[in-house]
Amino acid sequence: MAGGARREGRLGRAAARTGDLSPHESAEAAGRPCRRGQLPPGDPGSLDPARSDEFDGERPRPGWQWVRHPAGSVRDGQYVWRTQDAELHKKTNTASVMLRQAPRGDFTVETKLSIDLGVETVRNYQQAGLVAYAYDDRYLRLAHTAIWNTRQTEYGKEQPYAGDIAYGSASVGPPARTTWLRLRHTTSHGEHHVQALTSRDGTQWTAGGTWTIPGKHRLRYGLVSLGGDGATAKFDYYRLYRH
Repeated sequence: MAGGARREGRLGRAAARTGDLSPHESAEAAGRPCRRGQLPPGDPGSLDPARSDEFDGERPRPGWQWVRHPAGSVRDGQYVWRTQDAELHKKTNTASVMLRQAPRGDFTVETKLSIDLGVETVRNYQQAGLVAYAYDDRYLRLAHTAIWNTRQTEYGKEQPYAGDIAYGSASVGPPARTTWLRLRHTTSHGEHHVQALTSRDGTQWTAGGTWTIPGKHRLRYGLVSLGGDGATAKFDYYRLYRH
């Protein structure tokens, strides 16, 4: 069950609007002026080729790590990955996750995703996108997602909470058949702060909410394609930019 609509509590729905989150969360308003030295939403920083992959060879570049079994393949300059009939949700952790180590400090990861999830039909909960991953029950995921008869760019967070596992999410701009996705990582007060941004043309960006993760957890970043068989995700690239 990968889509946020069926999840109780939707803790993060307010992340992009009011900041009315649990005590463990924080949010940044999309229109807030940048602090001195902070990059504007449309500027990802300077490309780090060693931590990026254009998928222009016969296979992914060295450095990718898999949680569970590898899936997908490089074809015609894209990473092509059918949505898995598997989940990464609470106690059901059967989906494969494709990850790379991330540097310390401030950076942005970006991908250009093409996926056809149809229009208005119920295709729960096929999705693909970016992930910031500590472990199966603590991660952030920004994905183009089919939730009942809607299509959303859902920015979700899963974490242990009150003896259970909680999930919450927020929407960040409208998706398209081709959608650009970014996760912007900064640190403050011993926490990871990860903001979601989306675009329908790669130029104009919608800045969404920010989830936090305790700094003691080392995050890896990468790609996911899951939530039910029936769609094919095509990733043009995975890029990491230094701030």
